[in-house]
Amino acid sequence: MPTITKNDLVYFENKLFLSMLMKILETDLELFSKLPFKLPRPYTKRIESALKQAKFDLKRTETYMLRNNMRAVRWDKRDSEVEYAFISAGVEEHVTYTSEELKNRTEELLEKYLHS
Repeated sequence: MPTITKNDLVYFENKLFLSMLMKILETDLELFSKLPFKLPRPYTKRIESALKQAKFDLKRTETYMLRNNMRAVRWDKRDSEVEYAFISAGVEEHVTYTSEELKNRTEELLEKYLHS
């Protein structure tokens, strides 16, 4: 039975995790604008820069997925797990992530984008 390639899996996961990362960065940016910092600009500039790069990478990922007829669909959500269906080249594969995995992977991306 054919499976989704490792290269395609990277794009599927980028789609998931970059979307989550952008929501976090947008929320953080909003919080920084409301909190009483004496010097908020360095923090907001860093977050804006990370958000801009994440948007660029997500757009590139979505373009690749569109051109290669790939889709990621949230299939099922249970207590502490979320199942996604990754569809590519007529192959559908279901992948389950625990809440902890989603959190940890998104946190890794957050560190990467804030430090770049």
